[in-house]
Amino acid sequence: MNRWVGIVSLRDTAAPAPVHRIALAIEAARARTSYSLGGRQIPYERMRRALRRVGQTYAARSEWDRWSYCVDLAGDFFDGSAPVGDLPRWLTGDLRSVLDGETDPTGRRTRHHKPQAAARPGSRRSGPARQKTTPGTSSARKAPARPTRTGQRVAGEPSRPYLRVERQRTLRDVTHPPLPRPPASLTGTFGEVVRAAVRDTVGEWEAGEEATAWLGLAASHRSHLYESGLAETVVTPHVLGLLEALGRTTLDAILIDAYVGKHQPEKVGIQSSEHNWRSPAARAALGQWAADHGLVRVGAGEAQRPAPSVAGGVARQILGVLSLVGAHETARRLVGAVCADVDRAVDGLSGADPVTEAQNLFAKEGLTYDYTEQGPDHSKTYTATARTRSGRTAQGTAPTKKAARAAAARALLHGHPQGRRRQEEQAVETRFAARPQPYSAAPLRHRDAVADLAAMFELDGRRSEGLLGQALTHSSYVYENQAEATAHHQRDNQLLAHHGSVVLDHLARHERTHRILAQGLVPDEDEARIRTLANEDTARLGTELAVAEGVLTGRGESGQRPSTVAGAAQAVVAMAWRTHGTRLLHRRPAVLDDWLTGLQHRHDPVTVLTYLMSMFGVTHVFEHQLTGPDHLQRFTSTAVLRDARGRTHRWAVPPDGPCSKTDADKATAQDVLEILSAPADDLVDALTPAESDLLRYLLRAQLDGLGPTNERQRARMVSGGLLGTDLLATGDLDAFRTWAERVGSLLGPDAEPLPDTLRELYRQLVHDTRLGPRSLVSRMAADEGTDHASTVRRNASEAVRRAARTDPRDVSARDIVQDWWRDQASRTGVTVRDDMRQDVALSLPSQLGALHETLTWCGEAAEATGTPIDVELTVQDGTLHAWIGLHEVDVRAACDDFARLLPRTLPCTDCLVDDDHVLLRLHGLPGKPTASPLAVAGLDAYLSEHIAMKEPTSLDAP
Repeated sequence: MNRWVGIVSLRDTAAPAPVHRIALAIEAARARTSYSLGGRQIPYERMRRALRRVGQTYAARSEWDRWSYCVDLAGDFFDGSAPVGDLPRWLTGDLRSVLDGETDPTGRRTRHHKPQAAARPGSRRSGPARQKTTPGTSSARKAPARPTRTGQRVAGEPSRPYLRVERQRTLRDVTHPPLPRPPASLTGTFGEVVRAAVRDTVGEWEAGEEATAWLGLAASHRSHLYESGLAETVVTPHVLGLLEALGRTTLDAILIDAYVGKHQPEKVGIQSSEHNWRSPAARAALGQWAADHGLVRVGAGEAQRPAPSVAGGVARQILGVLSLVGAHETARRLVGAVCADVDRAVDGLSGADPVTEAQNLFAKEGLTYDYTEQGPDHSKTYTATARTRSGRTAQGTAPTKKAARAAAARALLHGHPQGRRRQEEQAVETRFAARPQPYSAAPLRHRDAVADLAAMFELDGRRSEGLLGQALTHSSYVYENQAEATAHHQRDNQLLAHHGSVVLDHLARHERTHRILAQGLVPDEDEARIRTLANEDTARLGTELAVAEGVLTGRGESGQRPSTVAGAAQAVVAMAWRTHGTRLLHRRPAVLDDWLTGLQHRHDPVTVLTYLMSMFGVTHVFEHQLTGPDHLQRFTSTAVLRDARGRTHRWAVPPDGPCSKTDADKATAQDVLEILSAPADDLVDALTPAESDLLRYLLRAQLDGLGPTNERQRARMVSGGLLGTDLLATGDLDAFRTWAERVGSLLGPDAEPLPDTLRELYRQLVHDTRLGPRSLVSRMAADEGTDHASTVRRNASEAVRRAARTDPRDVSARDIVQDWWRDQASRTGVTVRDDMRQDVALSLPSQLGALHETLTWCGEAAEATGTPIDVELTVQDGTLHAWIGLHEVDVRAACDDFARLLPRTLPCTDCLVDDDHVLLRLHGLPGKPTASPLAVAGLDAYLSEHIAMKEPTSLDAP
């Protein structure tokens, strides 16, 4: 049956083309060697290199979908071809930045070196010294200077007039891409069970089919997912981890909202302690609710003795789904109904942890704990009994001694509430019950910041101005101006900042989780990684909001201090959350939205270095050297590398300012990573002698320590440009040859023979790129859409896979054309013009398959429209060209996907599509430069999967 019937569309008939159309098509293809980007022509070679560099940047940020797009797109920029459609806007900007950074006219990057000053590792010097570099010993370069604080006026410096900061007040309605629906084979009808349980608990709730399917998935434990057999191919366990983490931040946000609505403690430590106790108590209550309603689906092994944590995890997954699908009010009502006792349980406590509280309260009476345990070794249960000498007792049971002791202490406190301390707290809360008022004599910069932030977050009224004023009040200002703060019912922003830290965690988690799951249900560990917000992240948000100009601080405090800026930013977000609630998830200032989407959830340089070195059997430790006075201490971190053969190398990056050990380790690790990527970035010639020594050591360590690899490790090698894998993955053979010669020259003539593990790595990498689970042909085959475009993609993947599986046959290109002509002529008009001059035998069996499948593909398209087909053949410069003309067929819609797949799946093959024809080019085998063993190993792998078993015949015409 013809697969094109009902799919192929027609185009307007063009004027008759002249004879020898193949010559015109070949000449036009030869002229396409550059791409127009931003008004300038970029050679294809530079475009491929820029795409690889940009892709590495995306991979470092764990944006693997963009990295895959760059790898696929790099394969479109071979001579004669052109990418389909325009490049996305998010890519063009990054490409321009990379291309603008190439200062060499040929497109090669240059490396900028800073003045070097290092001390001998292990020595203590307070001043700079000349660098002495010896091969195999320490080498060092300066780290980037740390930014100095601003806003602190030096003595004698004249004060500058105030200039109002221009803040961006644009608001943005956030739209998320649609989520894929979990497979029915995994969820079944269990989503309806979960929906019914939620509805019974919270009352009426309308959940659509998508939400119900996701609830069915949320009820699954990892053990159930693994036993279903779908854990790697359909839904990875990382999806459940994402839902559980989102549910945890959702629960934290709901709990902190409920607490601050009823309590105003004097100190932030009390609020933090209360939240830290309430959160696990609420998680336990939700877990019990999920278990009581039978909502936990576990594997057979886990079902024999399910741990309480399993039910708690499933309950958090359900909360995560409610947040993901927009049922925020339902999530709040569910927590309120299930965890109602949690709020009542802490009403009699002061906020400290229960063990400390009990120890303080019963210090005079004396307090002791006794423990008993029961159950098997792998699942023990402990019971703690708290006793005082006056005869008071209480018990607590938990999986650990520490938790059991806390439970016993809490039970003891509940039985004997602390009246005096509770009355004191109530008096404090009464003092702060009045609404804060704006400062009447605040400086202009503070009033401007309050007005701008109110407009930015859509906050109205005097109450909002008072709370925003509190958000911009540092504790040092309250300490120095207690009378003014009391008169305006103000306090410092610490309570708001704690609330805001919980809210920002939830906002960041929600944004990232939605973005990851919208890309599919099979993320790996790195794709599903969401980093906890650090102080520098929130400080950066404060800088974007320009809160530093409006923060009120004491005379000895700087409003520019990162911790001050971070706290003010958190407090402002908390104020907006208290006003708008979950609306910030869907409508928020553009500044906040850009910050959320721009968060980089990636590993720090030390972790990346550890992971990469572990693949090659290289270990490393950091040695630290301390210099500088006590108030300006700086550490120099020296990485001591040891390869699989026991060879060592030392590398240090001395700081240019005060820094901690952690910062010093990161600077040194980042420098090692940059030098390791120098061959991929074409920066070998720009390295200093010391850097070249380190790179030579790392390359030898990689070759000597390389062992068997899995698909994920190979993908990380490609994303980092290690061992030329990125060049082979994009089929850039000329660039791979250049890289191999560059590395061979660096290693020297005495380099040892290449290990077999490297050749195996190259072979497996080529297979991953062409036919692996994440290859383009596999992704097209997995397209489950029902539209015509999806059908074409699936058909194209099947055709290209058949070509790749072609067995060696003793036939020529002319035999393939003749066999196809005999079959096609009976269905459509066929014109064949053979200008090959002699019969040729193609070098690879896959090329025979490519020629056959291309003719069949175009023939079926012509048959579906009832139009004739023209074929012209010729050989030029060792390449067989097959020109196939189609009349009245929308050639681009019909053949673009097929043409993209051919060069990515088959070696020495490419296919060009124009408005009225397809040009198939079957190239001869590339020459193997015997001078470079690395190049030979890569080219052998490039051809090995499809190489013919017989000696190839050259395509060169006599």
